[in-house]
Amino acid sequence: MSSKTDWTAALDAVHQAYRAVEALPFITLKPADQRALLVERDALEKLLAAKQRQLLVRMVAGPPPVEFAGAPWAKVLARRLRI
Repeated sequence: MSSKTDWTAALDAVHQAYRAVEALPFITLKPADQRALLVERDALEKLLAAKQRQLLVRMVAGPPPVEFAGAPWAKVLARRLRI
């Protein structure tokens, strides 16, 4: 089972990687390489989105959050995510 420390370290690494990617110029890439980059980035975005959905499902299935006066997760998340 992953600990909070493991998650924090992994997310810090993701943030670092995103900052590194953000600093890279596109102009040095050939059009074929740019398209390949888009495909790869899309795959990474889908991976992160899937993990987020798994987390949301787990949270909604769990007990209501105490810090929100016992409001159901669906309501709390709808408010927070503006959905």
